[in-house]
Amino acid sequence: MNQKSKDARSQLKRATRREFERLVYEAMLTPMQDHIIRLHIVKDVPVPIIAMRMALSETTVRNNLAVIYDKVAKV
Repeated sequence: MNQKSKDARSQLKRATRREFERLVYEAMLTPMQDHIIRLHIVKDVPVPIIAMRMALSETTVRNNLAVIYDKVAKV
């Protein structure tokens, strides 16, 4: 993970609820990306559990997280 993505992840993790909502909104995430990031950051659900719940592979979840962090980094 590159530094911008790490910074975006950190920003999401320490954001207040209002800041989190603004970041997610401004990043223009797809509905699936929105669901993944809320499970992962807000509810602290690990990637394997998200994959099972959403009937996706772990790789797909990880790839979506990478895209999400890239989008948030551009906000």
